[in-house]
Amino acid sequence: MINALRVYAAKIATTSIALALYFVAVPRDISADERGVLAASLRLDATYLQPADNGQRMRTIRAVHPSLQRIDAWISSVGAGAALSDIAGSGLPADICLVDPRNDSVSVLPAPGTGPRFRAFALPNPSEGYDPNTLAPMGCLPADVNEDGRMDLVVYYWGRTPVIFLRNDAPALSAVAFTPVEIAPEREIWNTNAAMLADIDGDGHPDLVFGNYFRDGDRVLDPRTDTGFEMQHSMSRAYNAGRNRLLLWQGSTTTAVSYRDASDAFTREMADGWTLALAARDLDADLMRIGGENLAPYRHLPEIYVANDFGPDRLLLNRSTPGHPRFEIVEGTRDLTTPRSKVLGQDSFKGMGVDFGDVVGDGRPAIAVSNISSPYALLESHFLFTHTGDPLAWTRGTAPYRDDSYKRGTWTSNWAWDIKFADLLNSGRPVLLQAIGFVHGDRNRWPELQELAMGNDELLSRPSAWPRFSSGDELSGRDHDRLFVPDTRGKFHDVWPLLGLDRGTVSRGIATGDVFGDGRLAVVIARQWSPSLFLSNSSAGIGRAIVLDLRVPGAVAGTRSAIGAEARLRLPADGRIVTSTVDGGSGHGGKRAPEIHLGVGQVADNELFNVQLSWRDANGEREQIVEVTPGRHTIVLGAGDCVQSSSVANSTKGFCRVRSVGQ
Repeated sequence: MINALRVYAAKIATTSIALALYFVAVPRDISADERGVLAASLRLDATYLQPADNGQRMRTIRAVHPSLQRIDAWISSVGAGAALSDIAGSGLPADICLVDPRNDSVSVLPAPGTGPRFRAFALPNPSEGYDPNTLAPMGCLPADVNEDGRMDLVVYYWGRTPVIFLRNDAPALSAVAFTPVEIAPEREIWNTNAAMLADIDGDGHPDLVFGNYFRDGDRVLDPRTDTGFEMQHSMSRAYNAGRNRLLLWQGSTTTAVSYRDASDAFTREMADGWTLALAARDLDADLMRIGGENLAPYRHLPEIYVANDFGPDRLLLNRSTPGHPRFEIVEGTRDLTTPRSKVLGQDSFKGMGVDFGDVVGDGRPAIAVSNISSPYALLESHFLFTHTGDPLAWTRGTAPYRDDSYKRGTWTSNWAWDIKFADLLNSGRPVLLQAIGFVHGDRNRWPELQELAMGNDELLSRPSAWPRFSSGDELSGRDHDRLFVPDTRGKFHDVWPLLGLDRGTVSRGIATGDVFGDGRLAVVIARQWSPSLFLSNSSAGIGRAIVLDLRVPGAVAGTRSAIGAEARLRLPADGRIVTSTVDGGSGHGGKRAPEIHLGVGQVADNELFNVQLSWRDANGEREQIVEVTPGRHTIVLGAGDCVQSSSVANSTKGFCRVRSVGQ
């Protein structure tokens, strides 16, 4: 026996160490009963959405460049998008802008349950100077770009430059109520997959940022062209994509808006990745509070997170001044226990969705990023970057973030796209929604894809070297979307299968908004090649919320959403700081409503909260404190008063008073 132990001692020791490391590494899951408790209050009622008729037949795959025909399912895997916003001018974000690839439509429709307020309609595909058979819409961004108090629609495409549909004087909401306006300085072929609105240079007017995918000029959807074509030159370090664009707002009238192309502010390292998602938020605000007057010009400027497929994401520290955009790339730091690909800005993963949100409760937003993390297929990792607590790291050129996705339970799900923080239970602790799936079919193509990924990068850019990914092929197309709910320790657990919702879907974009004015967030999920989904939130026994429609005077008339404005309050129960911003379209294919939503938990309906507001206008950074009770409030920033809209039927209202900082 002793001799046997001596002979096998090394093997026993090795096996014991391996088993010990395995049990340490494997995440501990909660029981089915505990998961049921997390989901007990949630109730989401589903309605499927249909696009408006645009005269095009419904289909399930795209016509593509001749060299891409063998991988037409891969090329056809994006294009679904959804946004929630107040397009009709009702005072609530009760309208949906839906992009459906089945008929390449951009539809505007009232959210289910909000009444027949207008007939659903489709926007036209502007084709002047372009071949309409070689372009397709990829997303819709509602935004009052000419600042006349009426909502416009920014639509971006594969095959052409983006178009703004300006709301005109037509009295009824329909396709003829929008006038298409070109905004790019020249007619070019862009292949755009992300767009957002943010006041990049701090002049008080939101600018437009576009993330492009295939190279500029590539006729991806032209089956008759004889031009060459190039795919990504690497699965982990690809920089041969289309160039991202920055358009700075210059001026507007009721019938026009002008921008200056300032894309040269992005270096090639910032702009040439295969961008699938963008997000903007002021991340270094705590540094500004302690940093002195030399940082004053940069206060309340949004940083930009660029989520890139096939290579490292980029976090751009904003050091712009009005009319002069400037950025610095910042990355996280690596220690002995952190793989390089888990360090912010040094990853080799497939960034496909990004959002900022409250996780820790310290007032510093976390960054959630979707990658491909599919067990038994391609197991990378999603990211959940939380703040290290070191605000001075920015001055050293580093980002004070570490990836906590493993510890917090969000590191793996499947092939993921849009990801959104949303406080569906109004608890002050948001859930995470994640769109899942790639290509739905019957033939499993993961072995071929893994073979391709392990091949020589010099061959990867040639479409002829790719295996077939066409109609009927399957790549992570039979899973469900994710709804991660945090437990009391801050670890997230997926409860989607417990909610009676659909499974085996392929999703792209997620939009959220207080559709019914009751303080409960509704959800839209844009699906690829199948009907999209509207989820009405009828959850029982949940907390209350403060919803703020923050507005600023428009340059032409009326008021517009105060894009980038931030609100924060401290919860009386546990001292957590809850924050939110007026978002300008962060993410992949989904755009949340541009308003503040703060869940405050189980409180009395007359509980009074001090909410600190900060924003930036032409005069620089500004602050106000509002005293509000739970409910929905409209506030014109800088006007010194709350404006309660009497036109919003059945919305939850309460006390609201604006006072100056220091009162």
